[in-house]
Amino acid sequence: MLSSGRIPDGIRIPDGKLLLAFSGGSDSLFLLSILSLLAPERTEAVYVNHSLRPREELDREIALNKKNAGKLGIPLSVFTIPKGSINTLSTEKNCGIEAAARELRYKILLEKARKDGFDWILTAHHREDQAETVLMRILSGSPFTSYQGIARADGMLFRPLLSVAKKDIMAYLEKSGLEWSEDSTNSDTSYMRNKVRHCIMPLVSDDERETLCRIASNVAGFRSRFPSIMLKRSFYVSICRSDFLSSLPFRQDEALYHALGSIGWKERVSRSLLLSVIKKADEGRGSLRLHNAFFFFTETEIRVYPPLDDFVVPLSSDGAEYEGITLSEESEDEKTLMIDTSAFLPPVIMRTSRESDRIELKDGSKRISELEKEYRIPYSIVLEDRNGIVAVFARFLGGHDRLAERFLGMKSSSRPFACTYSSLMNK
Repeated sequence: MLSSGRIPDGIRIPDGKLLLAFSGGSDSLFLLSILSLLAPERTEAVYVNHSLRPREELDREIALNKKNAGKLGIPLSVFTIPKGSINTLSTEKNCGIEAAARELRYKILLEKARKDGFDWILTAHHREDQAETVLMRILSGSPFTSYQGIARADGMLFRPLLSVAKKDIMAYLEKSGLEWSEDSTNSDTSYMRNKVRHCIMPLVSDDERETLCRIASNVAGFRSRFPSIMLKRSFYVSICRSDFLSSLPFRQDEALYHALGSIGWKERVSRSLLLSVIKKADEGRGSLRLHNAFFFFTETEIRVYPPLDDFVVPLSSDGAEYEGITLSEESEDEKTLMIDTSAFLPPVIMRTSRESDRIELKDGSKRISELEKEYRIPYSIVLEDRNGIVAVFARFLGGHDRLAERFLGMKSSSRPFACTYSSLMNK
């Protein structure tokens, strides 16, 4: 444990067990040093090797990080991402190397935190990071609501240094005698953040940096005072089309942010995405299919659906369940499907729909994909036995439930079945 004089103001250390995302750079080394003084018994650190830089540089960095963690008395774990994994993810998701690296890094951190019972994952984002983020989003034409910048707390993530100036961090470290590592890619100005950091931020005064951070705080507070023009449905989010089109731009930004956040979207919402949504909403028809969201546009609403992994689960006497999607007996109403379970030919399963699926209806055989297109939904849930599809469940998605002709009119062992989803409404 080392002390290097006065600890800068503005540091906030949360209660609970703390996992530090430790890169070995000056910012995370500063936070590691502070934690060794203020919370040593409840702190561990994790270093993620992205396998993107020369082996010699990484080996030196890892050795230095282990030395510093040992000197400060904080346990350090090292995780290595297999070489090529980040490039593969970047190609699959059509995103930059930085975004792909960040996704895999946070996946490792979250898995470690949940497995070992940590309350918080700490990152060393500071005041200049906040100012750079706001400036980047202004320069890139991002939606107004993105000017809120970096949140101090976001799920399990917490940023203790968000109000601390970089100059104070460096002044502290220079007195500590600790040596930090320098990532060679940080000087590459082909990356937008590095360009802002090295070419623009040196021209921004200390007062102007505070102003950029104040913009972030003001926008975050401004957003909280305006309700979104959207409604959470069972499995999707519905935005009133007329309200959306008649709203001011910042309200449109806000509605889109809230809708995507409700279905688990974690990426930055770009201006190009917002403009695409506005264009389709203006037309009142069509769809947008992204890798982690589906938009469907009608004359009255904009529907936003989350992605859904393919699954197959068996139907038991109690029904079937998959990650919040439940097929079970429900109170009967005029739209509830009455299904005679004595007519099942086992095995009986609940699963996601497939392109080749067909259901035999009273008016003939029909592709389930045609029903989905008619209902303006991206997928549906089917109940299937050995003889084929028993029913299609789409009411909780905004469509209609349909029962196969062979089960129509059966009464002997009929039970009222409905498909529901619990998770979205609880967010």
